[in-house]
Amino acid sequence: MILVFGGTGFVGSFVSSRLSSVDEVVLAVRRPGRSEFRQVSFSSQNEIPGLIAGLNPDVVINFIGVLRGDYSTAHVEIPKLISLGAEEINARLIHTSALGADENSEIPYFRTKALGEKAVRKVKSHAIVRPSLVLGAGQRIFRQALRFRVFPKVTARVQPIDLRDLAELYLRLIDSKNGTFNACGEEVVPLGELLDNVLKRAGKRVFLVPFPKAIARALGKVDKSLLMALKDSVCAHNHAREILRNLRPLEESLLWTAEGLR
Repeated sequence: MILVFGGTGFVGSFVSSRLSSVDEVVLAVRRPGRSEFRQVSFSSQNEIPGLIAGLNPDVVINFIGVLRGDYSTAHVEIPKLISLGAEEINARLIHTSALGADENSEIPYFRTKALGEKAVRKVKSHAIVRPSLVLGAGQRIFRQALRFRVFPKVTARVQPIDLRDLAELYLRLIDSKNGTFNACGEEVVPLGELLDNVLKRAGKRVFLVPFPKAIARALGKVDKSLLMALKDSVCAHNHAREILRNLRPLEESLLWTAEGLR
C-alpha cells in the first residue's frame, strides 16, 4: 500500500493516479471528498503518526506544501509527524520539497522547506524530491494570471518539468536509493516569458507588467515571499534526467499545459 498526503492537489492527484498502477493508493485527507481512491481522514495533525501506524503502508508520500500562509505547519511540523510515523513502521518515505531549499534563506518558503527535509533524512529509507516549476493541465500559476488578467514580467529563470515526467520519477523512487533528487526539464526559460508562451498557445491574453528587481527587493522588505520572484529555480545537477534518461521536450509540455486552459 502507498499512503499519500496531499494527494488531492495538482501534483499529488496526478502522481497518485500513476502510482495506482503499481500498488493500492490510499489518500490521507483532512476532509474526505470525491476521489477514485480510498480515503482516511485525520482531524488534527497530531493524529498523523497513529494514522500511519494503523494503516502500516509500505510507502508514504508527502505532497503537502503552500506558497503562502502557514509555512511552519505545512513545511516543518507536518513533515516531522509524517517522518515519525514512517520511521516507527519502517516504511519508505518520499517527500516533496523544492529547489532552493536552504536553512539560511531569508525567504520563509525555502527556509521551512529545508527544515522539513531534516526530519525526512532521519527515516531509514527516504527520498526527497526537489522539483522546479511543474507544467501540466491545472498548474495554478497560469489560472491565477488569467483570473487577474495581469502578471509581473518576472525574469527569474525556471527549468520546468512536465508533470508526466515527474510522476514517472516518483514511480522510480519507490524502490530506489536514499537521497535528494532534483527534478527539472531540459530547458531554462524566464518565468514571465514561459507564462506568456503558454497563454498565447491557449489563445488567452494577459498583460505582463514590468517588474524590476529593485521593486521586488523593496516589496520584499514588507513581504519576504515576494523575494521568490528574484530566485532562479534551475538544476545544477538534474537527477530526473539521470534516472529517466529521456525527458519530454519543453514544446510538448507547453502545448499540454495550454490545452488545459482552453
